[in-house]
Amino acid sequence: MLLFPDMMHPRYHILVLAVTGFMLLLAGSTATAAPLTLEQAIDRALRFAPSIAMASGTSDLTEARAREQRAPLFPSISAGTEYYQAPGYNQVITNRGLSSGLLALNYTAFDWGRRAARYRAARYVSEAATLGVAAARAQIAFDTRGAYYELLRARDNEREISGSLDRLSRYVVTVEQLLSSGRAIENDVLKIRNARDGAELALASARSDVRRASANLGSLIGDFDATDIAIADVDAVPAEPAADIALSPPMQVAKHAISAASQQVRAARAERLPTFQVALTTGFLGVDPPATVNHNYGASYDGVISVPVFEGGLINSHIDQAKAKVQTAQAQLRQTQFLLERRLKDAALRYQQAGEQLKILARAQPTADDAFALTWTRFLGGGGATVLEVLDSYQQSEQLRLQRFAYQFAAREAVAESFLLAGRVQ
Repeated sequence: MLLFPDMMHPRYHILVLAVTGFMLLLAGSTATAAPLTLEQAIDRALRFAPSIAMASGTSDLTEARAREQRAPLFPSISAGTEYYQAPGYNQVITNRGLSSGLLALNYTAFDWGRRAARYRAARYVSEAATLGVAAARAQIAFDTRGAYYELLRARDNEREISGSLDRLSRYVVTVEQLLSSGRAIENDVLKIRNARDGAELALASARSDVRRASANLGSLIGDFDATDIAIADVDAVPAEPAADIALSPPMQVAKHAISAASQQVRAARAERLPTFQVALTTGFLGVDPPATVNHNYGASYDGVISVPVFEGGLINSHIDQAKAKVQTAQAQLRQTQFLLERRLKDAALRYQQAGEQLKILARAQPTADDAFALTWTRFLGGGGATVLEVLDSYQQSEQLRLQRFAYQFAAREAVAESFLLAGRVQ
């Protein structure tokens, strides 16, 4: 304690607290810099995407319209008051004036299910709009998966090309040493340097691809300035999903459209049938308000049966329009099923093709590596191999490594499209 007399000073404790807080802050910032996973990217994209809000707004609108069609199923109550005087006209005609205060109830007692059919049609449209929200979410998830896999492929390409550039740089040094010892010629050095320069150009292009892919992913999750997003690696290619297009949002929307159009046909046909309406009123109705309130307070009721006799073909046009909508909706269902099955089959074939190519690469990569190692050994040992043969075998081996990333991306993209067609988010 005698050696450090200032350690008990309050300023020392403040300094310790400040340093501790800074270290905790630094640790927290380091923790938040964890690589972005695919699930996190999809979740952030779903929260940010404007199309989700647009689809939700459309769903709310159709829900409100369905409630609008439900309202005629219930009685309507209205109130009104009026005081009218016409001193400039003959009292025989005007009865000197009018005062009223009425509470009226109107209700359509029977209409052969016309209102119910319209309400059910509106409900089908509302449910289809809700499915539109699910379809929008699936589309955003597909776009995010594609951008994430594209960034993953770009980073793998960059990493591989960077390693290739390092290897070629070491080969340049080796060939230059062989040149100094007389075991190589100047042309060999030029060729190996040219190959290294080509790898450097490819690395610059790969880094540009990484920045673009990162910016694309960042735009989907709301970070438009991101050009270096750190993402978590995906270890293996996912298994091919069993997609059922019958449960996909587009198919469900098409089926709901048929149901809605069928209900519209029913409602249009009911327009030909009689309608029975009831009206009940209570209040006062007379000449002067005091006399009316004191003596003529009462109620009235009314019943009306209306039957269309001639409307110039209006009802038939409504029926034909509704039938045309049914035909259009049925054709749309078949078209949607055709497109979904076609895309699903194409995705399955692309997944199978990528899987077969990856299996072939797994067998071909060791052979290409061994061929390059043998050619390089022959060149170093003076066995008659030329630099062109060395570079050719090296490029074949390197090309197989880069193709593996492309095939992995193709398989992952096919799985992502299967998720989209099935309406899946995760």
